[in-house]
Amino acid sequence: MDSDKALEGKAADYKRFTMTLLILSGYLYIGVLISMFEYHSTAYYYLFGLIAVLLIAAFIFVRKLQHIQKDLSES
Repeated sequence: MDSDKALEGKAADYKRFTMTLLILSGYLYIGVLISMFEYHSTAYYYLFGLIAVLLIAAFIFVRKLQHIQKDLSES
């Protein structure tokens, strides 16, 4: 019973982390657009790398969340 509650807590945390990473990626993408079209600088190359890292981390959290939900449904 306690392990189910702990898994539910982890699942909620992973959902929050995923949403936070996706929102941050969206803000950084807006920064890329502003950097490209308004300032005409090349700083957006660094932002592309950071966006990729954030999206990979969000994908990892989604996969972990799927495993947790599978474990919860089995018990």
